[in-house]
Amino acid sequence: MSTELAFAIGIVVLLVLALKVKTSAFMALLATALTIGLLSGMGTGETISAITDGFAKQVGSIGLVIIFGTMLGNYLEKSSAAHKMALDAVKLVGTKNASLAMAISGYLVSIPVFSDVGFLILSPLVKAISKKNKVPYGVLAVSLAGGLLATHVYVPPTPGPLAAAGLLGIDIGKAIMYGAFAAVFMTMFGWAFAHFYLSKKSPDFYTFVEGIQEKEMEIDEKSMPGSLVSLIPLLLPMVLILLNTTTAALLPEENPIAKIAGFLGDSNIALAIGALTAIALLWKKIGKDNITKIMDISLKDAGGIIFITAAGGALGQVLKVSGSGDALANFVIQSNLPFILIPFAISGILKVVQGSGTVAVVTAATLTAPIASQLGLDPILIFLASGAGARVCCHVNDSFFWVFTNCSGFDMKTGLKTLSFSNIFMSLGGLLATFIVSLFL
Repeated sequence: MSTELAFAIGIVVLLVLALKVKTSAFMALLATALTIGLLSGMGTGETISAITDGFAKQVGSIGLVIIFGTMLGNYLEKSSAAHKMALDAVKLVGTKNASLAMAISGYLVSIPVFSDVGFLILSPLVKAISKKNKVPYGVLAVSLAGGLLATHVYVPPTPGPLAAAGLLGIDIGKAIMYGAFAAVFMTMFGWAFAHFYLSKKSPDFYTFVEGIQEKEMEIDEKSMPGSLVSLIPLLLPMVLILLNTTTAALLPEENPIAKIAGFLGDSNIALAIGALTAIALLWKKIGKDNITKIMDISLKDAGGIIFITAAGGALGQVLKVSGSGDALANFVIQSNLPFILIPFAISGILKVVQGSGTVAVVTAATLTAPIASQLGLDPILIFLASGAGARVCCHVNDSFFWVFTNCSGFDMKTGLKTLSFSNIFMSLGGLLATFIVSLFL
């Protein structure tokens, strides 16, 4: 059987298992890898070897990073450092620009903290700021969601972009730099939708579910950690990783400074340092008894993400060995389609039909990685385009949609015309950033 047909059948298997059978993304990706390998003529032994090699390589590449990143996020959440970042953002831009402050807060908080959790812990604070500054809650909530969802698909150590960077062979420091750049565009497009469109809507534009009590927190900064100690655990690992990327580009390998930066800036070591720094600086706010509990919880939280990412690595290795990836690359060359639209479309379709942005980014990166090498293009473009596609829509099959509506007290209709609609604009912002980057690479 031709590799093109084997690839097409494999994609059908992936979609049927994920959408019709509702099996886990982990099993769907492995089944797809097995199907493509066997149908393309690799043979049972070679197929299994490719799957296990790709699986092991991906776990070794990003497994510890995901664990330590998850741990760091959980410590920042438990210590109320995320709340402090949000309040500092309001002070930075002023209460008149509260919606912009929420967008900035979301942008920062979602780098170490999962977007669902970020909205859950910040929504009571958003309600308090809305009441105090007399800004419609919907405007602030969508602005916050814009920042949270942007860095969620773009900036490591968030699992989705971290996995995509590993699958594409992109240096983590480089992924952070370009991802942070694209996330600014995506965040600002989401904020602009809230600020210029939703702020003009009358109160009856928003409809609420009866019986849901709106939680609101008292703003007590005395119980929160200081500004500096809240930011250091987040910024330190990113600075170390970027320092490693910079010194590797400017200094020879044998240079002592490059060696030190290479060790401390290794993504595994840098994230471990970030988690340990959070414990050292925030242990009083975290609680002595909670430190080890959070470690155990983090291992459970990270496990599923690591397995899905590793399954993506297994599929990627099968595509490479079978030649299916090269066949896809040749199709793109012959079709004359704009290159960046391929991963964008794949990621967007997967996001709409199955809901998970992480799965959409991982799968799109896996399927389109061969295109970059075949065309001689920088894989960072696939990374950015996949992230933009993963924000095409956030609707009823996305857990964040229900976190947003339930925490806000909105009914489904209001969630669709606020959050879901804003995601379209956010996706365009990410695509614009991808296009700008493509002009210089």
